Amino acid sequence: MYVRTVKVRSTSGTTNEYVRVVEAYRHNGKVKQRVIADLGRKDLLVEMLPKLQRLLSGDADVARIVPDDAEMIDASTWGPVLAVRWVFDQLGLWPILDTALGKAKGVPFADRAFVLVANRLIRPSSEHGLAGWLETDFLCDRQGRRFIPHWHTHGRVRVHPRQLEAWYRTLDQLYRAKNKIEVALYTSRGHECDIIELLEIERHQ
Repeated sequence: MYVRTVKVRSTSGTTNEYVRVVEAYRHNGKVKQRVIADLGRKDLLVEMLPKLQRLLSGDADVARIVPDDAEMIDASTWGPVLAVRWVFDQLGLWPILDTALGKAKGVPFADRAFVLVANRLIRPSSEHGLAGWLETDFLCDRQGRRFIPHWHTHGRVRVHPRQLEAWYRTLDQLYRAKNKIEVALYTSRGHECDIIELLEIERHQ
């Protein structure tokens, strides 16, 4: 594992630098990287570094490090999303979806599909309800760019049409590639399923 920094452009046009813990692994003979933890913005971490060093070394008084008037800026939920991301990694879904869904302008279809799958597993809702969920749960693509809702009230619809269109287009891609995804997933993991079935048969004999 090692630490790396990435620059991410926000929707407001500003660019922030983030610090991540990255792990290298080998897949199909190729060396790839995956993010283990996002530590946050580099400029904020630099300010906190002296206090973190004292805290980790055991020389700090926690009461003095965390003042009484400390304000919570963001408390987004991210634990369940990490569990879904772990499942994607274990099943090898990222390369399968990249191949089956093809490329998209901006955010790849595979990353958008991850959001839709995570939403169905964690808090099932329509594409309209998905926008509200993105305000409480932290989801980002593989480049570390967070998915945020875009609101645009038009009659009864409050989500921006372009964001809704992006989700609908992703669903269309998933539907068209359904058979390819299933075959690829079975090809890559099917032998494990066969072993599990054999063990179940033996256990009941």
